[in-house]
Order: sequence, then C-alpha cells, then structure tokens
Amino acid sequence: MCRSRRPICESCSFLTSQCVCQWIPTINNALPVLVIQDPKEAKHAKNTLKLMRLALPSLRCISSEDSEELRGVLDTLSLDRWRLVFPSEGSIPIEQVSIEEKKDVDGIVLIDATWRKAKRLFWSVPKLQEMVSWHFVSPPHNTYTIRRSPRGEALSTLEACAYAIEQLTQNDMQPLRDFMVSAQSFQWRQQPADHQHRKS
Repeated sequence: MCRSRRPICESCSFLTSQCVCQWIPTINNALPVLVIQDPKEAKHAKNTLKLMRLALPSLRCISSEDSEELRGVLDTLSLDRWRLVFPSEGSIPIEQVSIEEKKDVDGIVLIDATWRKAKRLFWSVPKLQEMVSWHFVSPPHNTYTIRRSPRGEALSTLEACAYAIEQLTQNDMQPLRDFMVSAQSFQWRQQPADHQHRKS
C-alpha cells in the first residue's frame, strides 16, 4: 500500500506546513516579466521564482532546457521594446536610462541560473545578445541571506526583478522583498543557522 503524500496547500502549492499564503502581497505591477530558468534552479528549495509567481501575475517562466519554446517566445517579442536584465559586456546601467526610454519598454527578461550557466545561456541564444541589456549600479542591499552566492552581493532573481520594476515604473516593490524575507524565514525556521548562510 502506497503512503499518502504530504498535504499541499492548494493556493501556494507549498506543503501545508510551509504555506506562505498569509504573506503574499497585493502588488500593482502591469509590466510583463519573462524569466528564463535553468532546470536545476527550478528544483532548488531556496529558489525565489516560486515566490515571484505568487506575487506577480504578469510573470511568465520558460525553461532554458526547452530551446524550441524559448526561441518561439523570443521570436514573438519586439526586441527593441524589451530589455534583458543581465550584466553583459555592453550592458547599460539601468539607473542612467532616460525616462523617455523607460516609457518605451514593453517588458523585461531575466535569467534565473547560476552566474556560470547564465553566461553560457546568454552566449548560446543569439536573440538575447540582440537585446539591449541593463545592469545595476546601486541596487538595494541584498536581503537574500539563506543562500550563498559566489558573487558576494549578487541579488536573488526576485530582488533583481523588484529593483528593475521600480526603476521602470516607479512602483514600490518593497512588499515583494518583504514577502521573500517573511516566507523564507518561516520555511527555513527549523534549519541550523549554518545551513542558511546568514550574514553576521
């Protein structure tokens, strides 16, 4: 006889013991967001994209492994009106982009992967190289402390998305960051401190 599966929350899709519904914010954001996610990130327990999907209805996610779907979606975008949030060699500081240019942006693309895999994806997809890329010069302090990054102060995908939306729309995305902190603090509450990679 098979054991019954652990109960799942029908609203947030986390285990009921890990339910984050009480913290999901109502966010006013109409800017389309496309996230290209590495398959291993999708399986990572500390990944922030699942939280983003709960708070941002305009978000769309595509697996980097599905090259056919990825090409098809990128082909539908007006690349001159979408921006890639990625620090490529020729990227522009988002803080220096004019208000006029920001108004002409239809949406943003982010890559959810390790730095090494993100670079590999960028160089393997010509459409991404054709897009205007933006990077950050003075983003908010990184509050994603439960997962260590080899790049020091690198932001999580959620934090990068929140900052990019704020720069484009002037909408306050702090509720999204607060949601991440509250949800992950709750979900990792029983983990030893050295497993959470918290800063001193």
